[in-house]
Amino acid sequence: MSQRSLLAITGLIVSLAAANARAQAPSVQELAGALGLSAADVASAQAGSLVPGEAKPSNERELTATLLFVVQGLTPTQLVGLSDQALLDRSDANTLRFGDVPAGGGADAFAKLELGAEQSQVWAAAAPGETLNVSSAEIAALGSASAIEPAVRELLAQRVASYRAQGLAGIAPYARKDGATRPAGDDLRSATRAFAALQKYAPNAYRALLDYPSTPVAGTKDLVRWSQISAHDVPTIALTQMLYIPDGEAWVVAQRQFYVSTGYNCEQALAALLPVEGGTLVLYVNRTSSDQVTGWGGAMKRDLGSRILASSLRELFEKARAAAKAAR
Repeated sequence: MSQRSLLAITGLIVSLAAANARAQAPSVQELAGALGLSAADVASAQAGSLVPGEAKPSNERELTATLLFVVQGLTPTQLVGLSDQALLDRSDANTLRFGDVPAGGGADAFAKLELGAEQSQVWAAAAPGETLNVSSAEIAALGSASAIEPAVRELLAQRVASYRAQGLAGIAPYARKDGATRPAGDDLRSATRAFAALQKYAPNAYRALLDYPSTPVAGTKDLVRWSQISAHDVPTIALTQMLYIPDGEAWVVAQRQFYVSTGYNCEQALAALLPVEGGTLVLYVNRTSSDQVTGWGGAMKRDLGSRILASSLRELFEKARAAAKAAR
């Protein structure tokens, strides 16, 4: 999992965390109770601590991490300013290259992408399996390409265009061995449906996430970015959508990695930002789909992976909050 992607969602959460508190809002106790947290945990959240919760995997491949916390005393101007300064982007040393993909953008949006000789060979040898996440059609295109880097740029541009046009249904399944496929769109759909709190506190945003791009909410900000990262020393390319969705006095911030070249299948991080007295309550759920947690001992591996993921998230949130405080 990319540290940069986690820091990015952290930055968006923080930048929107001072939503208007005039509306009738759920109490910290109400949401914490839904997560099965104790009175001590509720008190910790109200005091600004990051309190881990529990979220059951929505499928057998899923690692989960949940956090609840309250942001106090930060104005919208201060927080949006921090986001504009890209403070958190600069905190991640694992990002090698990245760029935005504008609406209607093609392969030229990936001009800064560089594979190098070794990675070019990996892509040229693409085959069904878990070495690379590619579809059968993409394997054929790569196998017949005269130059690999332009072919990979075109592959990425096509994935962005298909997702923007058809949403989760437009995500081409990864080809696995023996004719099997791994549909990342199905995993992202189950991850969205599992965030039950959104249906109660932000129903319009919830529907927009499931139906994207069919039922947009007015005022939504929709961004797509590509990145080359070093994930555990493995070069990885990711396509990530960031959505800021208003829903009454609440906001939902979503990060969807709807394509990842290797290591895991996809990732969705959702944060519900709900107004409470003196600040904003943030309910955050991260769900990462990985074939590495299936099969024999899968339940134990998912449990261990989720604990490791939650620990990493806590460290990254604390780092981001410290950076925000220092910048004020």
